[in-house]
Amino acid sequence: MALQSLVILVVAAVVTVLSALIAFPLLRRAGVVDVPSHRSSHTLSTVRGGGIAIGCGITVATILAMVWTVSEDGVFGLGGTLLPIGFLVLTWCYSAIGMSDDLDSLRPAGRLIGQVILALLFSAIIAMFSTQGIAHVIAFAVIGVTTVNAVNFVDGLNGYVTEWTIVTAGWFAFVSSWVGENDIALLALALAGAAVGFLPFNLGRAKAFLGDTGSYGIGAAVFALAVWLFVQGVPIVVIIAPMIFVFFDVGLTLVLRLFRGENILLPHREHIYQRIQQAGWPHSSVSLFHAALCVLACIMAVPTLISGNTATTYPAHVFWVGLLAFYALLPLWMRRRAQKEAMTA
Repeated sequence: MALQSLVILVVAAVVTVLSALIAFPLLRRAGVVDVPSHRSSHTLSTVRGGGIAIGCGITVATILAMVWTVSEDGVFGLGGTLLPIGFLVLTWCYSAIGMSDDLDSLRPAGRLIGQVILALLFSAIIAMFSTQGIAHVIAFAVIGVTTVNAVNFVDGLNGYVTEWTIVTAGWFAFVSSWVGENDIALLALALAGAAVGFLPFNLGRAKAFLGDTGSYGIGAAVFALAVWLFVQGVPIVVIIAPMIFVFFDVGLTLVLRLFRGENILLPHREHIYQRIQQAGWPHSSVSLFHAALCVLACIMAVPTLISGNTATTYPAHVFWVGLLAFYALLPLWMRRRAQKEAMTA
C-alpha cells in the first residue's frame, strides 16, 4: 500500500505538470485569460482554466489505481472500480460547468441548476449503496453545492486554494488509511498529488489560475471524499476539520454583506483572506497562513478520530473557536497597527 500510495501521488503530480505545460499556452492563445478588475488581487492578465491540468493529473492517477487494483485482485477487483469511476465523473462534470463560466458561455442560473442536479444524482447513488435515507440525500446535495461554491469564492489569491487542497486531500488520505478505506485514500492522494503539481504554476507571479474549472472540480472532489468518509462512519468533526476556515470565511462574509444590505451576488473583495492581503501580507503569506491554520484544525480533530465523539474529545474543538476568532480579527488588528505606524511616522 505504501508503494502504491507513493506512485499515485507522484504520477498525479507529474501528469499535472506535463498537462499544464501543454494546456496553458493553448488557453492563452484561445484568449482564456483573467483580466484584472477592481475586485482582483492580481495586476497582470493570467491564464485561467488551469484546473484542466489538475483534472488530467487526477484522472491518470485514478485510472492507474484502478488498473493496479484489478491486476492484483483480478475479477474481484472490478467492483472496486465503481468508486473511482464515480469520483472522476463527478469531478469532470463539475469542472465542465466551471469551464463554461471560464468561457462565459453559461448563465449563473444555469450553473446553479447544473450543480444541484449533479449533487442530487451523486447523493442518490450514494444512498442506494448505503443505509442513508432521503434526508441524507438532500443534506448531501446541499453540502455538495455549498462546498463547490465555497471553494470557488475563496479562490482569490495565488496558492490559496491549491495549498488548501493539499492539506485537505492529505488529511482525507490519512483518515481513510486510519479507518481502513484504502480506495478512498488513493483517490485523496490523487487529488493531493495533482494540487502539488499545479502549485509551482500558481505561486508568486502566477502563470495560471485554477479558474472555475479548477475550483469547481476541486470542490466536487472534496465533496465526494467527505461524503464517502461520512458514510463509512467517520465523525463529522474529523471530516470538516480542514474545511472549517473556508466555510467560516464564506459564511461570515455573506452574513455581514446581507446585514449591510449589499447585493451578495455582486463581485467584491471582502473575504477575510482578502482583507488580510489588503492589510499588507503578500499572497504567499496569506495562503501559507491559511494552510497552517487548517493543519492545526486537523491536529485538533485527531482525538476524535482516535476515540470518537466523547466527552474527553470535546475540549479540543473549543480551540477551533479561538482559531476562528483569531482569523476573523486579524485583518482588523493589522489595519489598526498600520494606522498607528502611519501616524507615528
